[in-house]
Amino acid sequence: MLNEPGFLPISRLSAEQYGTITFEGHLIPCAFTGEPGKFTAYIAVQGVCDIAGLSLQSELGRIQGNHLIADGLFIIPFGILDSSGKTHMEDFPALSLTRLHTWLALIPAESVADEALRQKLVITQKELTDLIYGYFGRTIMPVEMIEEDEAYIGADKKAFYQKLKEAAEISDRVEIMEQRLGKMEELVRGLSLTVSTTLEGEHISIEQQEQFRTIIGILGRRYEEKHGKGTFYNVESALKKQFNFTFYRTITREQWGPLVRECVQMFHTLFPKGTRLPDVLEHAQNSISQDSLF
Repeated sequence: MLNEPGFLPISRLSAEQYGTITFEGHLIPCAFTGEPGKFTAYIAVQGVCDIAGLSLQSELGRIQGNHLIADGLFIIPFGILDSSGKTHMEDFPALSLTRLHTWLALIPAESVADEALRQKLVITQKELTDLIYGYFGRTIMPVEMIEEDEAYIGADKKAFYQKLKEAAEISDRVEIMEQRLGKMEELVRGLSLTVSTTLEGEHISIEQQEQFRTIIGILGRRYEEKHGKGTFYNVESALKKQFNFTFYRTITREQWGPLVRECVQMFHTLFPKGTRLPDVLEHAQNSISQDSLF
């Protein structure tokens, strides 16, 4: 089917884990895979189409033809049970969870045959539209109009808009915090220049400092994926406690080798067996191996 004229080539992905999602009371196979920081679920498109009574060919064409969701479509092997009871692997198109709701929002309601399911799709699409308005549109309205409008909306709607407002402001808060941290780092650099004559050679290089920050980003994001939102900094906190440093710029050259080895061990613990080390960890590991030869 995917080789028929009119279909564009679809990239392949290998699944690291498999599972299911529940859609309208039905279980649909899904796979989990992706790069660190982009690890997500991929849902079998055919499963959604079968439940909603949609044409798989039509929906694949719709997905491939829309730039909003086309980048989330991949071919992934799934285990299929045959008539003899044996499992074999078969390729199926799957859409990332990051693009699933956008796809649902773009499905013409009239293409869904079941009346109850069609109404649910319409409600979902309206709620997604309200979500976009609340996040982007409402924030640019004049304050006096928002205040006047709030006198006529319910408490649930007010709470909904307030949460979206807070979410929209997060990026601004992060940017302000990064600016403040940048200024603090400049001050720290200035201070380090005044004591460099006594500390020169004791601490890791600037390149190693940047390697450590990148490594913490990889491990922290994966830890948060496994243990829940807000646990990103647990990895760095554990390393600080174990190796007794307060700031990455204060890591000594003597600590660097054991610290890198511990980060490699953490990576193997957090990621599925056989996952290749990221280049930054590979480079750091090779560099300490070479240092040990001299």
